[in-house]
Amino acid sequence: MRTGPLLMLIPAALLPLAAQEEAVPKRPWSDKAALSYVAVGGNASSQSLGFSNEFKYTWTDAAFAFNAGGVRVATTTVGRSALGPSLAAATVLETRTTQTSTETYFANLRYDHNLTEHLQWFGSAGWERNLPAGLEARYTGLVGLGHWWLKEDRTKFFTDAGVGYTRETQVFRPAGTEDGFSTFRLGAKFEKKLFAASTFISELNLSDSFKDTQNYLAVWRNGFTTTLSSRLALKVGYDITYKNKPASVGVDVVQTPVATPPVVLGQVPFQLKKTDTVFTTSLVITF
Repeated sequence: MRTGPLLMLIPAALLPLAAQEEAVPKRPWSDKAALSYVAVGGNASSQSLGFSNEFKYTWTDAAFAFNAGGVRVATTTVGRSALGPSLAAATVLETRTTQTSTETYFANLRYDHNLTEHLQWFGSAGWERNLPAGLEARYTGLVGLGHWWLKEDRTKFFTDAGVGYTRETQVFRPAGTEDGFSTFRLGAKFEKKLFAASTFISELNLSDSFKDTQNYLAVWRNGFTTTLSSRLALKVGYDITYKNKPASVGVDVVQTPVATPPVVLGQVPFQLKKTDTVFTTSLVITF
């Protein structure tokens, strides 16, 4: 039996199968989730939970992204007092009060569509809640243009500009506060791969009101990620938020001389600090 011609036909038969495997497109979607948790117990008690999720779906000439996350810190304070007829017979009483000291959440949607190799238009919508900064809710909507200045494998640099509308609900609303206003935003994002398994990303966004240019907001986010395996990575982040006209909180005014029980006359506004910073370490899971 002559097997030479038959063996020569086997590679020819496998070539279409190999071509089909090469033609299979890459998965169009990606999802990354980050989680951090810190708990302290015993004489002191606190719990800190941070999470974020980045979902992206890409087409040939477009991309859709959904990002969400938040940080919540609950702190328990301990109060002690002693009662008794004498020091030897005193009884120590302990009370624990748990309060949420930090609570921030966000969610963003964005759609990008390529006009050329480097130019694209986008539409985005976002929601944010930051109680320590006096913000009950902020809603934003934007449309604009973006441009890739560098789009290499190891280095990327992107800028965009857009116009839209912002509506804010503050925890304490002083008289004359404007809830909604037209806005414009400028953004820049730099990404650099370091070594074989690390990536540094820095993103800066500046938004302002058309009516009051002193009411601007700057957010600078930085992240350094090191890959541990094909599914796991360690991320360190540092974010800075600057609000030139920060929100205010209401402070109770107690009538003097202080009566029993105290008489509260009302509240006066107290303006919060302009700058907030957040440092996070988290484990990133890629699906």
